[in-house]
Amino acid sequence: MGSSQSSQLLDEEDDEDEPEIEEGVDDDRRRRTELVDNLLVKKVLEQEPEMLPCHASASPLSPQLSSLGTPRIGPSIKVWDPYNVLSPPPHPPPPLFSRISSSAAVTEVYLISHGECDLDLRPDLIGGRCHVATLTPNGKRQARALAVFLNSEGVRFASVFSSPLDRARSMAVSVCQEMNFPEEHVQSSEAIVEMSLGEWEGFHRSEIYTPETMSLMERCQPDFSPPSGESLRQVEFRMVQFLNGLRSTTHHINARGGGVSQSTTSHSLATSIHRPSLTRKKSGKSRFQVMNDQEGSEEMLNHQNDEQHLGDINGKSSASQLSTCVGVFTHSLPIKCLLTGILGCSSVMTDKICVEDSSVTVLQHSWKTGWQVKRLNDTAHLRLL
Repeated sequence: MGSSQSSQLLDEEDDEDEPEIEEGVDDDRRRRTELVDNLLVKKVLEQEPEMLPCHASASPLSPQLSSLGTPRIGPSIKVWDPYNVLSPPPHPPPPLFSRISSSAAVTEVYLISHGECDLDLRPDLIGGRCHVATLTPNGKRQARALAVFLNSEGVRFASVFSSPLDRARSMAVSVCQEMNFPEEHVQSSEAIVEMSLGEWEGFHRSEIYTPETMSLMERCQPDFSPPSGESLRQVEFRMVQFLNGLRSTTHHINARGGGVSQSTTSHSLATSIHRPSLTRKKSGKSRFQVMNDQEGSEEMLNHQNDEQHLGDINGKSSASQLSTCVGVFTHSLPIKCLLTGILGCSSVMTDKICVEDSSVTVLQHSWKTGWQVKRLNDTAHLRLL
């Protein structure tokens, strides 16, 4: 009996020790898994992150910690530069006065389509660039009417650009002569030339524009281009590129021209202030004595005229400082393509925009608003004919 009881007690103690051993094994497993996890986290944190190089075509909204991408030193060494430490130092800010003048400067671009030309009298032909086309007598009258209209509005061009084709160049020269702008200062630019239709130019429309060709053009627009010609997208690209270059040049002109206009304005103000009408009278009367009605009315009239003259000078000087007008003599289709680029719509929408012969389209640019369409297809000057 005693031996059986002792064996039962030993079995009970062994059963009690087994859960304790199992709990210890579980704790060891947990500790090991935790150590492995910590080691993995350490490795991930210590691992060197890799950045792809930043291309110009990348979206500006994509996360790019380094403006220079990942600089590579040697074949396999990479440098992690999240805060642009290796980037070149930023340019120093411009002087205070030039920054104020450039931020307040407004650039107005007058996009002028040439007047009526020989191609307009032959609508059955595919014109394109057609270097031999010239202005008709009616087109020359439209140019003179436009010059009179711009003079009446007080428009003064700081620079003038023209398409190298004869019809646009003749339009620019005719208008600039009436506006007293030197003809030799008219700059020719290939970027604003008419759209090239390549081998189709000079052919009859009925020969080229068959139903099959028209359906192919509709499917492939705006990237369809005739043989040896260019597409609407290409015309839009070069026109927008020309406009962006024009904005940078006019910005430098405004920055340089601010001091000149201020000095000339101050000189004119100084000469106007020292005119005889504003000098002190050399009579024996004091300013505090009672003057007769005739002298008082004369002095008040002179004072009002002087204030009006000074106000006109200030208004003109501020306008000359804050606004720069640029004339661009080009063709209707490039103007349409440029408008689609500014408005952010497809080049196919050129068919929905109307730009007539000798019309004026005005674009306005400021650093706050960017490019805006101020006027579109303005032909008010044709009423003078």
